[in-house]
Order: sequence, then structure tokens, then C-alpha cells
Amino acid sequence: MKKRTLCFFTAVILLICTFSIAAYAVGDVIDFTRDSVSLYPQQSYQLALKSGADISEYRSSDPNIVSVSDEGMIKAMNTGSSIITATDKKGNQATCTVTVRTGKSPESVRLETHSIEINEGDSYPLIASAEPADIEDTRLYFSSSDTGVATVDKNGVIKAMKSGVSVITVESASAAVSAKCMVKVNSKPNHGSFSISISGVLYTIAGDKKANMVVELKSETAESRTTTDSDGRFYFDNVVQGSYSLNLYKNLQAKNPVASGQLSVPAHDMNMSCIINNNEVVILSQNDTGTENIKDITLEKTNISLEAGSSYDMSFKVKPSDAALPTMNGISENPQIAMVDIDGRITGLNEGTTVITFTTSDGRISKSCKVNVVASTRNTYSWIIIILESTIIVLLISMFCISYRRFLKNKEREEGLLPDSGKRGKRAK
Repeated sequence: MKKRTLCFFTAVILLICTFSIAAYAVGDVIDFTRDSVSLYPQQSYQLALKSGADISEYRSSDPNIVSVSDEGMIKAMNTGSSIITATDKKGNQATCTVTVRTGKSPESVRLETHSIEINEGDSYPLIASAEPADIEDTRLYFSSSDTGVATVDKNGVIKAMKSGVSVITVESASAAVSAKCMVKVNSKPNHGSFSISISGVLYTIAGDKKANMVVELKSETAESRTTTDSDGRFYFDNVVQGSYSLNLYKNLQAKNPVASGQLSVPAHDMNMSCIINNNEVVILSQNDTGTENIKDITLEKTNISLEAGSSYDMSFKVKPSDAALPTMNGISENPQIAMVDIDGRITGLNEGTTVITFTTSDGRISKSCKVNVVASTRNTYSWIIIILESTIIVLLISMFCISYRRFLKNKEREEGLLPDSGKRGKRAK
């Protein structure tokens, strides 16, 4: 009896596990990336799902307020509210509430930068604004594509968590208007392992060399000062790669700079020249040491295809091969589709095609790469495989139970607990 009970419970557990696995594989939960969206009349917005579900139908609860296409593109028709429902081929559903507002709508979101690079533990205030300036609702919403890499608060302050890449999306009160900033987080640098030098020349817009000026190179984690010589030259050594403010002071005792500017420090030696103009330091050139020896630079690929959210690290070949690779500054024609950081990592953001152009800091060599970004795909189990696996498991369990039941009957018959059908037949004769 104990063996029979054990067999029964084993079969039940196996059946529960089998159907639980099948239900887990096919019973996916789908959700929109946003559960609510605000628009203004005649604005459109492409709804997106957190997972790559195969949607069979989009439906609006009130098409007179918000219409929706077969691809999930919604359009605000009249003021009011409507619920958009997406249904996949498995019958799962996701909903998003769309509110159509009145008043003057934002036309764009302006960012001070579309790409930044910071170290673990550092913060960066992302300056953004909705334009034009006379709109009634100037609210902005900040979100991070990977909060494990970088978080962003309601005021746009980015906090670097760990090394990696995350995309910060800034949306206006109307979600149809947005902008993106790619954030690359580096591991916390070991200052002792760097030996970067910067040499420069400082003069005024009139061409006068500025001698005995105090030059300050300052970041959130480091600060260095030096003094220009009689020819306006200055030099910094052991500088960590990153972004800095370059401040100029009349003397060592001065507390307020007479001019300031921004400077990007690469991972190797560089030289530059800059002028003082209207209380700003204008960097006229920022050249890598030895670029004059380079004849040509080629890209590993001039045409790439990426899924939204994936990245590609561009590599370069220098001629002659023994020349040092200079800093290649990458610029995207459309940062909404794909972005590139200072290390040549291209990240796809939204569907479309754009061109990334890499240029040496002295502008002598420029190369381009066409980037095609496609929608993200997701592999799932097919129904046929799931049904076959479930059927095989059920058949195996059934065969085991039938065999075990016969074994128990034969054993009971041998022990005299059941009558022998063969002997009973002989007595009847």
C-alpha cells in the first residue's frame, strides 16, 4: 500500500511539473514600457512592449479620442482619455491609458549633451528643457534603460552605479517629444596607473601670449594647477582620462577665474592651444601627439546592423601600422537612432538608419559608418515542441504507472491476496 501511495504522489508531482513548465513557457505576461501616455491633439506616439511579443491586435476604447494602427502607432484625435489594449497571439493582453491634453504642446526636448562618460560612484546633472520656452507644461520625466549601470532622479541627476552603458530618456509632459543621452560608466580609476600629459599654449584673441597665468584643470574627483611661462605655455602630467573644466586665474591668490572652458582628456598624451574670449577659454585645437605621422585610418566595418539596445565596438586600423591610434571623435547624424561614445562603442536606440562619422581631433582624417537599427527580437519555444515534450512526459508517466500497477497485482497474487484466475478456471471444469 505504501508503494502504491508513493507511485501515485510521484505521478501527480511529475504531471504538475510538466504542465507548470508548459504554462510558464506559453503563458507570458506582456506589458507596455509605459502604462500611461500624455499627448496633445494630432500628435503621434509609437507604443513599445517590454518583451518582443507577437501582437495580433491593437484596440482603442475610444477611437474618436485616440486611434491606433496595426503596428501600435497611436494618434491623438480629440481631448479626453482612451485605453489602448494590445493582444498577442497567445491571448495575453497589455493596456496603456492615453490622455489627450489641451494647450500649447512642447515641440522638442533640448539636452546639453547626448553622450557622457563618468566613473563609478560619480554623479552628473543632465541639463534638459522642453521647448519652446512659452509652453504651459514644462515638466520633464527622466528614466534609465539600465538602473544597475546608472540611475537618474526626477531632477535629471545621473548616478553611476557600475561599469557599463545605459541610455537616459528625457520626455516632456507630452511623451511624443523626447531626447536620449547615452551614459558610459567606467570602473573607478586607479590614479596611480595613469600617466597622461597635456601641453598647451594660452593667448588672447588678439594673439598676445598670456604669461604667468594660473591654469586649473578640474573635475569632480581631481584638481591640478600650473602657471604659464613667458610664451604662454603650460603642462600637466599624470592626468586621469575624463571630462574637465579648464579655469584661468590672474594669480595664485585669485579666487574667481577670469575665464573657463570645457576639456575632454583622452587616454594618451595630447597638446592644444586656446584663447581667452569673453570670459571663456576657447580651445582652438586639441591634437593627439604624433597624428602628423598617420597616413590613413580605416574602420573595421562601414555598414553595420544592430538590434535596439545592443552595441558594437568599432575598431580602427592605422597606416602605417606602427603609428599610435589618435582619439577618434564619433558623431551620429541622428542620436535618436544610434549613439556613439568616445571609445567608439555604437549603441542602437530606435529603429531607423543613421550615419556615424569618426574624425581625428585635428580634423585631418574622417571616416563614416552606416548604422541600421532594427527592432529587438526574442526567441521563444514553439508550440509544437512544447506539446511534443509534454506528450512524451505524460506517456512515460502513464506507462510507468501501468507497469507498476501490474507489478503490484502480480506480487499480491503470489502472496495469496488475490485469487488465481487460472486455478479457478480448472476447478470449474
